[in-house]
Amino acid sequence: MKFKRLSLTIKNARATVALLRQVSGRDETLRRQVGEIIAEVGRRGDEALVEYTQKFDFEDFSREKLRVPQAEIEAAVQSAPSPLMESLRLAAENVRLFHQHEMRGSWTASMRQNQMLGQRMIPVDRAGLYVPGGAASYPSTVVMTVVPAQVAGVDEIFICSPPGRDGKVNGAVLAAAGMLGIGEVYAAGGAQAIAAMAHGTATIRPADVICGPGNAYVAEAKRQVFGLAGIDSLAGPSEVLIIADNVARPELIAADLAAQVEHDSGALAVLVCWSDELANRVEAEILTLAAELSIPAELLNRITFVMVDFNRLPPVPVDEHKPDAALEAAINFSNLYAPEHLQIHTSQPEQVLSEITCAGAVFLGEDVCTAFGDYVIGSNHVLPTAGAARFASALSVENFLRKVAVVSLTPETISRLTPALMEIAKAEGLAAHARAAELREKEFGADEDGDRAAGR
Repeated sequence: MKFKRLSLTIKNARATVALLRQVSGRDETLRRQVGEIIAEVGRRGDEALVEYTQKFDFEDFSREKLRVPQAEIEAAVQSAPSPLMESLRLAAENVRLFHQHEMRGSWTASMRQNQMLGQRMIPVDRAGLYVPGGAASYPSTVVMTVVPAQVAGVDEIFICSPPGRDGKVNGAVLAAAGMLGIGEVYAAGGAQAIAAMAHGTATIRPADVICGPGNAYVAEAKRQVFGLAGIDSLAGPSEVLIIADNVARPELIAADLAAQVEHDSGALAVLVCWSDELANRVEAEILTLAAELSIPAELLNRITFVMVDFNRLPPVPVDEHKPDAALEAAINFSNLYAPEHLQIHTSQPEQVLSEITCAGAVFLGEDVCTAFGDYVIGSNHVLPTAGAARFASALSVENFLRKVAVVSLTPETISRLTPALMEIAKAEGLAAHARAAELREKEFGADEDGDRAAGR
């Protein structure tokens, strides 16, 4: 088979991004279907949740099977292979250490007019975590979602994950949950699970925040329930973009592209390079690997080569501290594309890191790949997709924290700030705002000696 190749110039970069994004763009039919599911679960609760689970996951599903018994979670921990449990513990330890560096404590400080301002960092009360299932199991996602919630200090954490063909949540997922002390797990997936987490049902109490990756239906459901609950980001089908120069190793690139598309049929893998020879060798390596690992052709169709057109690049000044024209064009394209995962396979990847402005996670050099981030490095694999890295970030402890501002004033501060407040309120036509402050100034402001006014 031949892989798709797109020609990239400075002028067509945005159009090329749009062409690639169109493959996984929003679908009006999907949006309508998800909206109907959310409305039904909101209206009929468990009844609708069970019906959709029967339709999409397991025909003989019943309401009694919604919550996974604690004994089943404990049994999964006991029966899981020791090497798997040891690996999950290693991953959890690294993820925990990573997220502990994100924690910022509450603070107070005296400002210019002596007002005392501060911020309290308060964990949400209840977090709902979505762990994908279906064709594959993702115990790693249990680690990636549970651990930052625990580091943030969330008291109540629960998981929703779709049942498999046996009507049960995957055993490895349950084992990971049990290992981390999570005893509230529900056999529910897809848009219906997101709806249940947002609205609540008789069985599932609603969450304050909903976090975790999923397919296009899950991502659209999170988009639609935002406001009923908080969400982390629109973490839909996974994607990788690899920038490779002429000395990159084709067998490594091929493995990374193949690894990405094996997630599911919605995954996207893009190679940006400027060497036809490299592209040809990568193609050959992918086909060899696909035959060896039995990767279906429909997944390989999700791989695209974006070829930088040398003949249509403007000349750039020679500067050893800046990338050459081809690499600069690739970086510009990457920032417009805003990939979930960005791998840089160039001779000096660290030198271009400062040029990268939009990416969920960046992997520097050919010795590291997205798979490390997916599992064991410690960085989080729940990342913004579909270009959302332009404005969103990886799942972090901040997704589970509320920032509450705290304010207190001295008499001097009241007197110094009230005139400015009244001027702004007057300009906005909000007389009651001005009066509220004026009353405070008269009652609590400082007199000429800087002491509290005698009104109280």
